[in-house]
Amino acid sequence: MNKKEPDTPAGTIVLISLFAIMTIALWFNAYFIVLSRGAN
Repeated sequence: MNKKEPDTPAGTIVLISLFAIMTIALWFNAYFIVLSRGAN
């Protein structure tokens, strides 16, 4: 398949940013759960 695609497809950027946001949100969620369970 020799399809020519643009250098930065908008869909790819959206998917990557959504994935990054979800990963960061889940990481912070788990981090705060651990903190609230008695890191003090």
